[in-house]
Amino acid sequence: MQGRYSVPGQLQNFNTEKGFKDLDKTAALKQAGQRIWLNLLSGAAEEHPSCLCLFVLLSYADLKKFVYWSWFAFPALKPPEPFKVARTATLVQEVGDTAAAEVASACDSWRQPAMSQEEQPAASSSVAPQLPFWLLTRDTSGTWQSLPLTAWARATEEGCDVWLCMADPSNNPDHPGWPLRNMLLMAAKRWQVTTLSVLCVRDQRGKLDSARSLCLSVVLPSIPPDWEPSGVVGWEANSSGKLAPCHVDLSPSMDPHRLAESAVTLNVSLMRWRAAPSLGIDRLQDLKILLLGAGTLGCAVARVLLGWGVKHIDFVDNSQVAFSNPVRQSLYEFEDCLHGGRSKAEAAADKLRQIYPGVVSQGISLTIPMPGHPVVPSQVDRVRADTDRLAELIEQHDVVYELMDTRESRWLPTVLAAASGKLVINAALGFDSFLVMRHGGPPSEATGSHEAPAKRPLGCYFCNDVVAPLDSTVDRTLEQQCTVARPGLASIAGALAVELMAATLQHPLGIDAPAAVAGEHVNHEELPLGPVPHMVRGQLSGFSQMCLSGQAFRQCTACSKTVVDQYKQHGWSFLWQALQDPKMLEDLTGLTQLHAETHARGMHHQGPEADIEKDAEDSKLAGENAGSDDASIPDIDDDWTTL
Repeated sequence: MQGRYSVPGQLQNFNTEKGFKDLDKTAALKQAGQRIWLNLLSGAAEEHPSCLCLFVLLSYADLKKFVYWSWFAFPALKPPEPFKVARTATLVQEVGDTAAAEVASACDSWRQPAMSQEEQPAASSSVAPQLPFWLLTRDTSGTWQSLPLTAWARATEEGCDVWLCMADPSNNPDHPGWPLRNMLLMAAKRWQVTTLSVLCVRDQRGKLDSARSLCLSVVLPSIPPDWEPSGVVGWEANSSGKLAPCHVDLSPSMDPHRLAESAVTLNVSLMRWRAAPSLGIDRLQDLKILLLGAGTLGCAVARVLLGWGVKHIDFVDNSQVAFSNPVRQSLYEFEDCLHGGRSKAEAAADKLRQIYPGVVSQGISLTIPMPGHPVVPSQVDRVRADTDRLAELIEQHDVVYELMDTRESRWLPTVLAAASGKLVINAALGFDSFLVMRHGGPPSEATGSHEAPAKRPLGCYFCNDVVAPLDSTVDRTLEQQCTVARPGLASIAGALAVELMAATLQHPLGIDAPAAVAGEHVNHEELPLGPVPHMVRGQLSGFSQMCLSGQAFRQCTACSKTVVDQYKQHGWSFLWQALQDPKMLEDLTGLTQLHAETHARGMHHQGPEADIEKDAEDSKLAGENAGSDDASIPDIDDDWTTL
């Protein structure tokens, strides 16, 4: 068995990173060098040449984080003067092909003596390692022979040509490996020679390769009898070429959490590599998402967000998990319903972390204040605290999803998001119909119904209304308060809501991206996920779907500049007044005047035919003010809800 050599050394493993770094490295190397020097002086190195090849290995392993530190040292004693290589040649160049073959045979026989069939070791048995140094002699008849280092005196007395052989670990075509340094010092000290022929043996397929093995003629310094080494070198450089420890972080391949994170990132990256080269996946994965509502839609949206690799998803909800929820809401289990039910927001966040440990998710139990819902004096402080907390959460997140139970619960988040310039994705469900839409950018001075549609911002959820949001739950019976929708509807709407967000954020204009126009040319380099609609309405009853758009309404009670400016100027006092008296919003935005003018025009018409014309005119006026591209499309019913 060729190429197996014994190299003794010292392994020092540390229990702490501090202990590893604080060790006196100079003293450790000096101590190892002293051992080599004593072995050299005593003659032990001639009998056991491996003593010249001592190593020092320092190590520290952080098994929790799969981080490893190590530093090898191969101590070399510094001679009084540098060794000098007078000549370098390959073995073939030095002695010719015939003699090179004889040298190879002598070296190979020494390193692995011939054995009979009975003496051959079994594959599982241990084989004694070979010595890294030996002598190669050529007598007067030209015969080559390998001998141990202890035969130096006898070989030189017999007048043989003597070469020092070394099993060379180096692949450098011009220079030998590190073990030769201490061996040359021993030759100068013990054998008192000033020149030495050295054969650096290099193997090819287990045999000496005469074309790669080097022959060196080395000039050695004279060593005085009382000389002591002045220093020791030998710390190994790291991959950066610096004399510093090697650092290996295996956590990406060993920590299950990191494995999961890598796998999720790979799934998203494959979309870019295979289908959409300009897809900005970092833009999506670094988002902070706020889900207002942790019901059927909230659960569906959260799962699709995970598929896009989004790592920060927070839930806001004020209800508990009921026994009817787990079969329709994918983040809950039966155990979540027990003992009165867990907080939906907290249970959803916990489940999300179980599904994907790399996600950062928290559940916030919070009641969103709603216009028209009565507030008793003892609850005023709580309502204000909830309002402040909601404003803070919206400010801290990049995208807000409105997935709540009632229409009026969307008003306050819409106002706060418009004031903060945040992207809002809205989703609402009927029994077999759904609406998914994105809100346009924040209002500007130019926002108004007189502008060309292409230049006006896109509308919000309330831009199609000509009345302020009111309490939609008043006087409802128990069965009317229960939401009823086909089971597959939320998954469809939730997936569309996330894909609408993704396409919007991949658009160069982001939140200000215009609504897609049917038949427009698509530049897939610029729009990797295609053009972005404003809203998507669908019906499961006929399995149909339409993409519509509507511009911002100048008199909108939620996103108009008038409302947003009032909030920015007066803050809580404005919100509190609107929550207590939604009619104030109609007065503020001019809707009250619009109603009066419409009613006044209707008074000039008489008879049934005039009433029909009046109704048509009112319908047209409402459609124009809402900015809808198709005013004949009916609005979502006020009692459409998310589950």
